[in-house]
Amino acid sequence: MHIESNTIQETLVIPLWGRKYCSDIYPELYNDPMAEKIMENLDYDFSVLEQKKSSTMFRFGYLEAAARYTDLATEIKEYIGQHPKAAVVNLGCGLDCSAENNAGPSNKIYNIDRQDVIDVRNELIPPAENVTNIGSDLNDTVWFDAIDDSDGVIFFAAGVFYYFLAEEVRKLFTVMAKRFPGGISACRCRRWTARDAKTARGRALRRKRRW
Repeated sequence: MHIESNTIQETLVIPLWGRKYCSDIYPELYNDPMAEKIMENLDYDFSVLEQKKSSTMFRFGYLEAAARYTDLATEIKEYIGQHPKAAVVNLGCGLDCSAENNAGPSNKIYNIDRQDVIDVRNELIPPAENVTNIGSDLNDTVWFDAIDDSDGVIFFAAGVFYYFLAEEVRKLFTVMAKRFPGGISACRCRRWTARDAKTARGRALRRKRRW
């Protein structure tokens, strides 16, 4: 697939490259076997990113990213260890395969993002039999009806809520808690989101909530 600059596809490719980079330089901390496979099918100029990767700040940023994804993987594995047939839901999935990398064939996996993102994902990562990709705005709770939580459910999000207003996040999690009692969520968020204050640099927090 050819990826043009300044497109929605490019916003998916950059974090994908980051996950592969994390796997290369911090293999003892993080491993994403799918990232490299996906990149093999991309026609994109990674030269700008390659030039930056020796920077100390750049490496530190991706170390933080590796730690974030490792935290989420731990939460997923712990939950499905207690609920072997649970649903695993990736909110704002992009091209991230954390659910596929950490769940098993007995788990129902749901990847949710905008329809244009899901179209790209379906082409690059054909879903397995236990995987359902859903094209939907997260705030449009019609996607709730597609989730089978009869054996438990864990929702996780790596960074999508940075683009939400804080009130939008609170509202979404409130209705999720009512619809999916007994489920848990694990996500990375900030004290301020980008949409709350463009100049604020919110301190990243790791959140886990059990309903």
